[in-house]
Amino acid sequence: MKEALEEYRLERANLENEIAEFLAQKFADFKEKTGAEVIYLDVEFESSEDLDEDFFISSVFVGTDL
Repeated sequence: MKEALEEYRLERANLENEIAEFLAQKFADFKEKTGAEVIYLDVEFESSEDLDEDFFISSVFVGTDL
């Protein structure tokens, strides 16, 4: 069980990184199109230690220089 939990945590961290990279690219595209730069990005993730529980983004806060 300990190994499964460690694998779950590693997969969650990888997923968080993939989502952060995706959002960074989208905001780079946003800057290119609008000239506005994202100056703050905070993404909150929610899940449970229960391996059957869903993993989701609970909130995203974006600040720009507009």
